[in-house]
Amino acid sequence: WTWTVDEGIRIENAPRVNSGRGVAYWSDGAGDDRIFVVTPGYQLVALDAHTGYPVSVFGNDGILDLNENHRSREGIPLIGSIGASSPATVVGDIVVVGSAHHVGMRPPSMVNTPGDVRGFDARTGNLLWTFHTIPEPGEPGHETWLEESWAYTGNASVWGAISYDPETGYLYLPTEAATGDYYGGHRPGNNLYSTSVVCLDSRTGSVVWHFQTIHHDIWDWDNPSAPLLADITIDGQERKIVAQISKQGWVYVFDRITGEPIWPIEERPVPVGDVPGEWYSPTQPFPTKPP
Repeated sequence: WTWTVDEGIRIENAPRVNSGRGVAYWSDGAGDDRIFVVTPGYQLVALDAHTGYPVSVFGNDGILDLNENHRSREGIPLIGSIGASSPATVVGDIVVVGSAHHVGMRPPSMVNTPGDVRGFDARTGNLLWTFHTIPEPGEPGHETWLEESWAYTGNASVWGAISYDPETGYLYLPTEAATGDYYGGHRPGNNLYSTSVVCLDSRTGSVVWHFQTIHHDIWDWDNPSAPLLADITIDGQERKIVAQISKQGWVYVFDRITGEPIWPIEERPVPVGDVPGEWYSPTQPFPTKPP
């Protein structure tokens, strides 16, 4: 069987139209087998794996509009401003969907849609939880957005693939920079959870631990790949690790349960620039191993 959809206006200006690919699979173990597709127009579709027909009890006759229940910013329409470039992630009976934006090298505005990550019920499509990659007041990390910059800044999405550890139920998110890639004077502060590795509990969407690989990213050094999960032996001891490969060619390696660096990651002073209005972090994290 084959399945296609005409999304009309939804894909006229949608981001990542030519890079979104991949599907996810879910089964209840008793014959209800589904293929999940995130479309270029940012809809989550549940298809019967045997027939290819949309599953009528999921969302609206098999289709869930991912723009619904997503945070927006004044003056920025959700349609055309947000999409996906990686498949959904199935964790038990939850379908986790990230987001992606237009390339942020020269954003037309400092205002943009934030890159929330959400978990949906695989059977019904009901929204179960939302993780705000740009924290709101009262949420951990909000204090890293100075001068109320959280209220209008966007991006900080997860355009790469999300990793999942079935033993713990933990998700590992590789996030991108906040708006925009090469200038951040309008968003002073370290800007959590942009350009970070974030570990979430898949059952609740709550943060287990996080590590920001670049503070206040203004170099487009976001995390470009799915975090790698492995069991390795160090000094005779088996360690469950997660490794994040970076655009700088470094590898940040952590205990995937606690978030503790496997090898020291040193916070070192770095030069600051002189771009008018820019905010610079005086230090950045440097992995000491692997070389």
